[in-house]
Amino acid sequence: MKKIIFSILFVGTLLSGYSTAKAEYAHGRTLNLINADNRLYHFGFILGLNAMDFNVTNSGAVSDSTGEFASADSEKGEIWYGEDTKLSPGFSVGIISDLRIFSWLDLRFTPTLFFNARQLCFKNAKGEERRDGKITVQSNMMEFPLTLKFRGQRKNNYRPYLLAGGAFTVDMGRSSEDPIMLTQTDYGVEVGLGIDFYLPYFKLAPELKFYFGLSDVLERDRPEIANPEDMKFTNAMSRLTSRLIIFNINFE
Repeated sequence: MKKIIFSILFVGTLLSGYSTAKAEYAHGRTLNLINADNRLYHFGFILGLNAMDFNVTNSGAVSDSTGEFASADSEKGEIWYGEDTKLSPGFSVGIISDLRIFSWLDLRFTPTLFFNARQLCFKNAKGEERRDGKITVQSNMMEFPLTLKFRGQRKNNYRPYLLAGGAFTVDMGRSSEDPIMLTQTDYGVEVGLGIDFYLPYFKLAPELKFYFGLSDVLERDRPEIANPEDMKFTNAMSRLTSRLIIFNINFE
């Protein structure tokens, strides 16, 4: 539900910008930055918000109190079911490097730093939350996306576009003291859309992107874990992948 609200707010922003632009040109305003799209390359910066979560695949493994695997008929054994329950906003900042390939196609490299946290909640077979079953995973992440920007036809001072490509990420906030630790790197696909608004001195572009991680980001080899009992959280999941919703304001 929160993801849907996030998307609706973005679409509302785009429609508002469209209405403003349409009203401006109805009063005969001139075109801005008429040669902006003819440059071979240009740069810019990004300010944005993000929301992160996980796609959790539970293992169904039975763990004892120390986090080690136990037999299914063990009185001390229990299954921990994990799920992502909280979608909270975070802050992001980045830079833009844009190379013009054709009049309708650009190649973009936009390294971005994300600050956020994700929360996993572990429950029993009855759906009841387990004691000490909420785990917060800090995610200070650097993303290196390489995407293609497919631009539509310019209409007065705005131009819609679509994005598609891949991204490589590096987790910069890992700690052996955390109950759950992510792998240092991840990779995935990224798609999005936005609108370039041509202002007198620069382009302003609200943009919505979605990142879908393809690799398992759950770190399983943890010989230096601070509390061995916390391994029950890792053992409860067979696969953990990342997902991001990214809302950017691009200044180019």
